This record gives sequence, C-alpha cells and structure tokens, in this order.
Amino acid sequence: MSSASLHQALRNHGFKLTRARHAVLQVLGQASVHLKATDLHRAVRAIDPCVGLASVYRTLDLLSRLGLLRLVHTNHRHRHYAQATHEHAHHLLCNDCGRVVEFSDCQVERLIKTLARRTRFVIEGHSIELYGRCPDCHQALDHESTPAQARSISRAPRKKEVRCV
Repeated sequence: MSSASLHQALRNHGFKLTRARHAVLQVLGQASVHLKATDLHRAVRAIDPCVGLASVYRTLDLLSRLGLLRLVHTNHRHRHYAQATHEHAHHLLCNDCGRVVEFSDCQVERLIKTLARRTRFVIEGHSIELYGRCPDCHQALDHESTPAQARSISRAPRKKEVRCV
C-alpha cells in the first residue's frame, strides 16, 4: 500500500492525519522490508526529528487495529510490522539478528485442508513462524573456529537496515 492509500484509509476511518502519523505513513508506504518500531522511528526522525517513539508505537497500534498493518512476533525479542495484504504469509525468523523473511507455500495450505478434514475442525485462520538462523548468521557461526573462541567472542546482534524505496 502506498503512503497515499494509507492516508486515505485513516481518513476513511475518521482519524486525523497528524504530523507524526504523516511521517510514519510515509516511511511505511516506501518500506520494502518488515520494520521494527525502533527502525521505523529512526527513519521517521529523518523526516521529522520531533516525532517521538511513543507516537510511532501509537500509530502502529492504530494501523494494526484497523487491519492496515500486521504485527509479526519474532521470538518475543523483536516485533516487526508489515503492511497487511489480502494474502496471508508465513515468516522465517532469525534468532540472532531478528531478520524476517516472508513466504507463502501451497504445501502449508494443503496440510491445513488435510488437518481440517481429518479433525473436522473448522480452521478460520493460521499463522506460521519458523525460527532459526539466517544464512549470514549461520555463516558467521561456522567461521568461529573453536568452541573456546566461540565462547569468548561477544557477538552483538546485527542492526537491521531500514531500506526505503
């Protein structure tokens, strides 16, 4: 969804377009990746340095309640937000750096239909999050030569880059 579409959706629901909301919607409309609130805040402050983190969280909460954003929980250490689409998606989540990769797979849909038939359960929705290490973090772990060195190296989590299109 473009920032103009997000603006219009807020207006259609009767909400004002404050300066903070305008900046948040501008960043969200250009984002090509899932964003953490802190990454979003950093990008928003480049547009308007007066916008506080609390305003970003309030706007994210509002957009989530309106169904314009999806909250993606990542191993309870990170919460990422993605624009809501009519298609659902599943997520691969890196335990080390917090990277989120979205995927959809018809095999999962087939499994859900099979489970519904077998259990006679009416499945109304689902969410799948798979946890592990992204290729970069896995490769970094492989490059640590000995277990003693691995324990002595303090690996700070990589900061996720905010890429705006």
